[in-house]
Amino acid sequence: MIWLILTLISLVALAILAYPLFSSKLHGISRSEGGLSVYTHQLKELEADVVRGVLTEMDAEPVKLEIQRRLLLVSKQDQRDQKSSKRRLPGVAVSVLIAVPLATFALYWFLGSPDLVSKPLASRDIEQEKTALVGRDLGDLVKRLTARLAEDPRNLDGWILLARTLSRMGRYHDAATTYLQATTIAGEDADLYVGAGENFYFQAEGVISEASLEAFSKAFEIDSQHPGARYYLALRDAQIGNEEKALESWIALYTDSDPNAAFMRIVRGRIQEMANDLGRDVTLLLASKPLPQSPQPGPSSEEIKAASNMSVADRQAMIQNMVTRLATRMEETPEFDGLMRLGQVYGTLRQFDKSADAYGLAANLQQDNPAPLSLQAFAFIQTAEEGAPPPDAAVALYQRVLKMNDKDPEALWYLGISEARANNRQTALKHWNKLLSLAPEDSQLRENVSRAINALSQSPQN
Repeated sequence: MIWLILTLISLVALAILAYPLFSSKLHGISRSEGGLSVYTHQLKELEADVVRGVLTEMDAEPVKLEIQRRLLLVSKQDQRDQKSSKRRLPGVAVSVLIAVPLATFALYWFLGSPDLVSKPLASRDIEQEKTALVGRDLGDLVKRLTARLAEDPRNLDGWILLARTLSRMGRYHDAATTYLQATTIAGEDADLYVGAGENFYFQAEGVISEASLEAFSKAFEIDSQHPGARYYLALRDAQIGNEEKALESWIALYTDSDPNAAFMRIVRGRIQEMANDLGRDVTLLLASKPLPQSPQPGPSSEEIKAASNMSVADRQAMIQNMVTRLATRMEETPEFDGLMRLGQVYGTLRQFDKSADAYGLAANLQQDNPAPLSLQAFAFIQTAEEGAPPPDAAVALYQRVLKMNDKDPEALWYLGISEARANNRQTALKHWNKLLSLAPEDSQLRENVSRAINALSQSPQN
């Protein structure tokens, strides 16, 4: 199909180019034609000057002879030009007809992509394409970091940043070996060995492989209290069947650690899961060290310091990494406050579908709380085109919100819009009049609601 379209376009272009070359009607004014016109005009002016008495016949004669001589020369040149043009134009036309399509198709053959499958917008995965763009940005970051480390191979921070970037790209083996490369600079840093072990673990799809076991064992040898080394070595025990030992190790880690530590919810989840499998009651243990309601979701001081020195692309990659970490943590151990924050972050990034999903999971954890339902509904509102009615999913959620809290302003407003669009005028006015009674005096909300009520009241009844 593409070749047929290109052929048709080429034929049209060739017709436009060839028409002036073959047409006898289209021609410009040649230099000889211009000269003939000028000399003829000069003869007429000379004759007029003689008639008016400006020049005598004797004075005008030599001038007249010179003009006539030039007229004769120009006339002969014009005849030669016409013969040459008649010989040359067919050759030029044939050259154009052959050269232009050959050059066009040759250029497209080398630079174009005739076999590339078309991608209609409706069938494209926009989120996947966004991910691919982020991947390209990370690829550029890897190239820059690699070049920088080639110049300064003792830059420990550079090696760590490169390892983290490779891990975000899913290049877990490369990330692990990069962490190990960093240990040649800081051989007693247990964090580096844990980083290498984690990426070997990711590469093995959740199995503590021999390579990851070696890295975690080395970290434990350096620091026997390192939480990452203790956690993963216990996980290794669980995977090889030493479930009692694994549970005891996780309980010890949970007991020894600060409840504000980011990993505590993961450890708590492992303890609950393993205790259920073994038939052990750990309720009192977990109750003895309650975790804070809100995890520590923000970036660390080191990450903030690093971000201040990053380019815009690198900073965006870092933000995406933090979001990915939070999302991963919520997949492993769903927790209300963490899911609410994840929904907020996705909304800030304008990933409204993901925002709605996160708020929906939070709503499942606290089914009597209208807040996540309202936020989920608004996320659905933001997915709709501007001026479109509220989506059905948002309407259903706002109806649930209104049953829990009949004074929720957002639910009253959007349900009013939905009812008005459905031509249920009385129901819409009921929602908006109630919202009007709740709106503060002289507020923008009150002004907007009043305007909506007046417009609906004055509109003709269908």
